[in-house]
Formats: sequence, C-alpha cells, structure tokens
Amino acid sequence: MSDPQSPRQHGSGYYRFVEFCQRVWIYVLLLVGSLIFAWPFVWMATTSVKVDREMFVEQMHVWPQRPIPQIKSPYIDTRYYDDLSGKHLNELLPVLEAHLQKMDYAWPPEIDRATAIKQVARGAFQKLQNTMPVTIWDSNSLVAEATQRVDVAMVSDVLGQVRRVLLIGQLRARSYDLQEDQLVAPDKVSTGWQVGGTAEAKLVQVDDKSEPHAELRYDFTRGDKVTLSQTFQTSYAIARLYRLQLYLRNDDTWHPVTVYIEKLGKKYQAEQTYDLADFTSWSIGTWQEPGPDDKTNKVRTWNLLREIGPSPVTGLNDIKVTIEIDRNTQAGAWWSKMLRNYKLALQHLPFWRYMATSLFIVILNVCGTLLSSSLVAYSFARLQWPGRNFCFALMLATMMVPGQVTMIPLFLIIRALGWYNTLYPLWVTSFFAGAFNVFLLRQFLRGIPRDLEDASKIDGCGFWRVYWHIMLPLVKPTLAAIGIFTFMASWNEFMAPLIYLQDQRLYPLALGLFAFNVEGGVTTSMLMAGSLLMITPVILIFFFAQKYFIQGVTLTGMKG
Repeated sequence: MSDPQSPRQHGSGYYRFVEFCQRVWIYVLLLVGSLIFAWPFVWMATTSVKVDREMFVEQMHVWPQRPIPQIKSPYIDTRYYDDLSGKHLNELLPVLEAHLQKMDYAWPPEIDRATAIKQVARGAFQKLQNTMPVTIWDSNSLVAEATQRVDVAMVSDVLGQVRRVLLIGQLRARSYDLQEDQLVAPDKVSTGWQVGGTAEAKLVQVDDKSEPHAELRYDFTRGDKVTLSQTFQTSYAIARLYRLQLYLRNDDTWHPVTVYIEKLGKKYQAEQTYDLADFTSWSIGTWQEPGPDDKTNKVRTWNLLREIGPSPVTGLNDIKVTIEIDRNTQAGAWWSKMLRNYKLALQHLPFWRYMATSLFIVILNVCGTLLSSSLVAYSFARLQWPGRNFCFALMLATMMVPGQVTMIPLFLIIRALGWYNTLYPLWVTSFFAGAFNVFLLRQFLRGIPRDLEDASKIDGCGFWRVYWHIMLPLVKPTLAAIGIFTFMASWNEFMAPLIYLQDQRLYPLALGLFAFNVEGGVTTSMLMAGSLLMITPVILIFFFAQKYFIQGVTLTGMKG
C-alpha cells in the first residue's frame, strides 16, 4: 500500500510552487543582505545632510529633519522637545501648562503665547527629570513639588532654548597691514545699520553683558526681502581691505543671506549665499576678495567676493556694506540643506587638488600593475625557462610576509633614493608585479589552448606579439578585475601617503580628509559629506564594471 504522503502522489503544480517558494526565499535573503550591507552608506548619506544640532542629541534619527523657512522671526521652535519621554509625562504636562497660564510672567509680545506655554511646559518637564529626586516622582506630592520648582528663572531659561531669533553682532574690517576697524560696535548694532527692504523688519538692541547684540525681527508676510546697509569710513585706505567679518547667530529659518560691498567705484557680491541654518552658537561670517589665501592649503572659512558692476561709492576710505536676506521656499530650503555640508566641505579644503593627486596616483598604479603583472604572469604561464616553478613558489611565499615587516626597510630605501616627500613611492612600486595579481593572471593564462600560440608562431609572431595581440585580449576579464582591485586600493590608500608625504599640497584625497578633520573647525556632517564624495567614484566604477569584475574572478583558474 503506497504512502499518501509520498512525493509521487504530488502533482506538477506542487513542485512548481515549491520551486517558486525557493526562488522567493533566495531573493528575500539577497534583499535583506543588501539592506544590511547598504546601511553604512545610507547612514553616511543621511548624516551628510544634517546640521550640528541633529548630531548631538540624546536620541539620534536616521533621516534629517525637515527645514522650515519661517515667515516670522522671532518664533517658537516646536520641535526642540519632540523626543521628550518619561514617567508621568501625560499626567504632569497638563498641570505644568495650567501652572504657566496662571504664572505672572511677562511673555514676549512678538511670539505666540499659547505655543510658548506648551513648549516651555515640555522643557520644564525635562528639567524636572534631571533635577528632581527620584523619591518625589513616586510620591503623592509630585504635582505640588513640580509646580513649586517651575519658577520664573526656569521659565526664562527654557524660553531662551526654544525661542529662535536672528542675532546680529559687531562688524569688523581688517586690512592687509593688520589694521582692524570696528565698523559696527556690538552695543550699537541697532543704530549702526539702516534697515530696508520690502518686508517688515527692525533691529532691537539687547544689553547682554557677555555678548552685546541686536535682534533682527522680520516678517515676510507682506514682502520677501530685508536689507541692512550702511556706508562706513575706515582708518586706512580701503584699497588695502583684506576681509570683512560679521558676528551673528542664526535663527534656523534657512533664508539665504547675500553680502554686497561697494568701494572705489566698484560693486562686489559674495559668490555663495550664507544660509541662516542651525542656531546652536555664534558664528562669524567672513568675506574677502580673491587673494593669496586662495592659493594656500588653509581651511577656507571665508566667502569670496566677485565684482559685478560699477558703484557710486568712490571715496578712498569709504565702503558701503549691504546684507540682504531673501525669503526662501520649502523646496529652496530643502535644496539648501542638502547642499550645505557639501559646499562647506568643498570650500573648507582644496578638494579638487586632492582629487587630482588621487587620480594621478590611481592611473599610474593601474597602468603599472596591469603591465607588470601581465608580463610576469605570461612568463610563468607560457614560457619555458630554468627555475620557473621555484621562482613562482618563491614569489607566492612573499605573500606570507606582513607589510609591517617591510615598512621600515622600504622607508629607508625610499629616503636613500631621495624620494621622501614626493609622489614616487606611491606609484613606482606598482611597476614591480605583485604576487596576488600574478597568480590570478597565471591561472587564467594556463587555461588558454596552446594551439592559438602555435598558430601565431607559425604566422611569424614572436613572444612580444603573442603577448600583446593574443594573450592580453583573452585575459581582459581578469585584467578588469585586477584593475578594479588596484583602483580601490590606490584610491583608499592612507598609510603610504601618511608615511612618505609631508607637504600638504601633495596629499591624496584620503589623507586630505584626515588632515581636514585634524585641523579643526570641521563638523561630523561636513566630514561625512567629504567622505561620501570620496567613495562615490569607487561605487560608480564597481557598478559599471561589475560584469568584468565577476567574470574575471569566476573564470580565473578554469582550464580547457
């Protein structure tokens, strides 16, 4: 009697279903694996779009926050305490809001009182979490103790954290002779500028003992432009002007700021706009004309000024400065945020010089590796000469010698040759074939039929023509795989440039990014933007050349 569960009892539809499930399972595994391995790249890409305040928070988010181009400033940031959580949160928040409603506190008239009370209550709850003893949270006196602790001082402190406003500080002008004029004093900002434009705006002086400044309060409801302008006189000839520096603290509205200066009958405009992004600390906006600094490897914290036309300002000591704030759109704010860290990374370091050096080294390494490895592999695979097998085994044995062992002797050789602090050590060694690449090519060359070589010799080809016209075209897949390996190794090489190079002008991109981070003034987001720019060529080359890469690795070692 046959078993009803025997495979013979199943129809063809069952086997097709099983085969379909197996294929689906394989694709699911491939998809999950791809997502796991792509996670670092996704994290790097999203981090490169974030601003500083999104990096230094208690709860990290994968995706960057949406930039909001506020119409009015000052305003209350309703996202500052979005991640608030804790015991008794839902119970205590309404109590704190009611307590703030009744509190005799002078809420600023330029902000929405209801929104401010709601956000201050959330901030007060967080402060209570950090300061109030644990025993009180589980007692019956929680509400009374919490409302007692939320006093005027705490409300002012929390309100200062969630209130966003554009702060304007002093304006300084420095000459090439190190003379410096304070064009606008920090305690006279409100009277040092003329406020104009189509939008409603005004400067309100704030008597802060530590950092005197003025608040620029604006409203884009009826217009889309705010300007601050003034004509100043310097104590030195304006032709010797080196740079302008404006102290300000952003309000996170993502509106673009453009600076214009007029002097000696010419008008200049900043090449790039300054975005009112983030709010964490004071910053210094620096603008200067093209000069000697642009030819150095300094971290470039300045924005260049370019001539755009004539100006009526012609005095030898006169300069007119105009700061223009334009209203941004939601799409424009997103675009500014996505490009911000990339523009800063390209502006702060000589990226294209490092890129050109890396390309120069990569091209020579790829050419040298392919030429030398193919020649040596051809001699081992196709030519008969005494001691061939012994030399091949000896070459493979060198793969067991760690690079750390030969690092110091090689450095001494390079220094004796006079190649220290030059690019020669980074590419000359590629013309001496590596054991791994020779092994790959030799295995493939041994699988080529002898008949092709014999036929070419009958036609009068010598060893060189057989190598160039017969062998090389047949090993293109393996050469492509070796070329990709060499490109990735040379492009990402860090240790060799660190050992052999001292002049920063010779740095390749990998070492340049490291120096970029060490010199300071660089945020994590800017570093991620530069790193993403660096790995993009590697990813593109792998995707476009993966056919040859996989084919070369698969066919290596096959015979017949």
